[in-house]
Amino acid sequence: MITYREIHDPEELKQVATLETLVWNMGAEDAVPHNMMMAVIHSGGLVNGAYEDGALVGFGLCQPMRHGSQWGLWSHMAGVLPRMQGKGIGFGIKQHQRRWALEHDFPLICWTFDPLQRGNANFNLRILKGSTNTHHTNLYGAMTDGINAGMESDRLEIAWWLSAPEVVAAADGQSPPPAVSSAPREDFLLFTDDEGMPRLREPLTVKSRYHFAEIPKNLGALKQKSIDQAKDWQFKLRTALQYAFAQGYRAVDFAEDDRACWYVLERNPRQ
Repeated sequence: MITYREIHDPEELKQVATLETLVWNMGAEDAVPHNMMMAVIHSGGLVNGAYEDGALVGFGLCQPMRHGSQWGLWSHMAGVLPRMQGKGIGFGIKQHQRRWALEHDFPLICWTFDPLQRGNANFNLRILKGSTNTHHTNLYGAMTDGINAGMESDRLEIAWWLSAPEVVAAADGQSPPPAVSSAPREDFLLFTDDEGMPRLREPLTVKSRYHFAEIPKNLGALKQKSIDQAKDWQFKLRTALQYAFAQGYRAVDFAEDDRACWYVLERNPRQ
């Protein structure tokens, strides 16, 4: 059984720092140290852990932030041991963060993720029902951990409005319906061409309520096969998303079939 709770003890925070190195395959010098986590806690933030039979298997780290005229939480890190991934623990960590945030009058949690990572995109947009209209180019500069090395650190910034009806439904275990029932090929801004390469729609224009942007199904495998092709996907996805966001679109869902996976972009959604 997995349990979730806040972490305050310095020795337990040291375990969190060790867990970071295992989740991201990074050196200890790149991990957030336990004393910095304690500073986050004392300034109104949250470090929470997921435990299996008393052993730490996942964690989250949130700090207060300003979002326009109100306060929210910035989720700097959340991770699960590789051997425990795919078991719903990440969902449990985020829902524990959500409950804590609402209890402490934070209506919103934001964080970033690599827009080329299919699993993260599906989790953040489809499962949690966050959304985004903010793309950051090379936000963290060069990164050397086992997941991010070799690519620029482009990121999408998720806005997770904790009391939105779709977020509440997802938290209660109700599978949300797809934002749109079909994805016509002519409405894709980015897609795989007949040679298997990323192709931007030319001219890059938007005309429908919904448009779509494809990403690779397995970025890690693609990077091993051809880092240049992975970089091509990154550049073209950056171009497509920044263009769509500037035209009033927002990424509101993520979809996939046996062949491909893609972002669902909606013009002027409610959020």
